[in-house]
Amino acid sequence: MKPFLNNCLLFLILSSYTFYNFTTSMVYNFRIAQVTKQPLAEELNNRKHTILALLFDVYQKKYYGPHQSFIGALTSYIHDFAPYYVRLDFAFSHINQTVNHITTFTGTETDDLLLTAGCKIHHTPQNSVTLSALFGMPTHRMKILQHPNFGYSQIGLGVQVDGLHNFDTQTAFIYGTRYIYFIPRTADDYHKHKYKFSASNLFDLLAASKTNWGQHGLEAGYTARFQFGAQIYPDFDDIIEKTNCIRSNFYLVYKYKFLIKDAQNRLLFNIGYGFDHKSKTFGNKNIITLWWAWSINF
Repeated sequence: MKPFLNNCLLFLILSSYTFYNFTTSMVYNFRIAQVTKQPLAEELNNRKHTILALLFDVYQKKYYGPHQSFIGALTSYIHDFAPYYVRLDFAFSHINQTVNHITTFTGTETDDLLLTAGCKIHHTPQNSVTLSALFGMPTHRMKILQHPNFGYSQIGLGVQVDGLHNFDTQTAFIYGTRYIYFIPRTADDYHKHKYKFSASNLFDLLAASKTNWGQHGLEAGYTARFQFGAQIYPDFDDIIEKTNCIRSNFYLVYKYKFLIKDAQNRLLFNIGYGFDHKSKTFGNKNIITLWWAWSINF
């Protein structure tokens, strides 16, 4: 009798929390893209290729109760052919969600595949400005109406402007903004009912300062995310309120640079903290992000 009651309780919890989830994506993480990119303004050399391997651990606590963790890896390839560059990002993650200490979902998913191409539209020893276009491709079906989703699982089209201002040879100010539109796509619920859903609009801002001394460096920054205009047809639960958000993130990165033969290597260690200003009902109360990366520029 007791196992039956426990199963009933678990079913009720799952039913109550099934749809209170949204997407986490690492390839669309603005601060990771900027920190791990090696701009030409920072280092002028004949090395055209950069390969990055990154391990991450993201912990999220929702305002209404659930705890979510995303543990996985991201890999990037960047090709510079001044004044242009192209970048390809891919990631995967193991997802775990608990409600009242009961696991309500666990699984592994891939992130979207993100292609970025850009051009330096302004470059002096003191200032550098880059204009980029972004194209995101889904790698799996959209499961946002069933459980926590890794990757937006929609085609994303975007534009980005970012820049670097050097105060001197050791300190600099980094800034950026971008806009991404997600094309609506079919999403199924647990009962295989079909809905047309889109996260619609994603707008990010970034401001950071960095200091280098010898082989070492520190970067501290802030990112703001505005996700708005979500749409679904036909209407479904509170998915619009659960999708739209205003988020703040603060981060600190330590960098160590060294040579192996002729290849430039960088080790990066990041800690970040964030929270949602909106919605205070369905958003994230706490977001803690840790990641470790190794990049090789050759």
